[in-house]
Amino acid sequence: MATLPRDEIWFAVRWRRLWAVRREGNVATAKYAVATVVSAFAGILLAAFVNIYAGIAFFAVGFGLSFWWFTALQRRHTDYAVTYDDYFGRPSASKGASDERR
Repeated sequence: MATLPRDEIWFAVRWRRLWAVRREGNVATAKYAVATVVSAFAGILLAAFVNIYAGIAFFAVGFGLSFWWFTALQRRHTDYAVTYDDYFGRPSASKGASDERR
């Protein structure tokens, strides 16, 4: 796997999850959260005033598309060889803990 240039890394692995390490990653996470809330609100409005199944379907499609977009973006901008602590130059606690256990 080829490593990404440092300015293309928006997310890094920390505690077995992906965390944003650049402003672009934080913006993408905020956009995902807003898209989820908007699709939920629109789904509730549709369910209340039009049809419950239309509301559920709208929320499912909106959430699914925003989730797909966000995970694709994360995969494109994550170098799994670089951890969150490596990115910021901090000593990793997990490396020291694993060395002590051996």
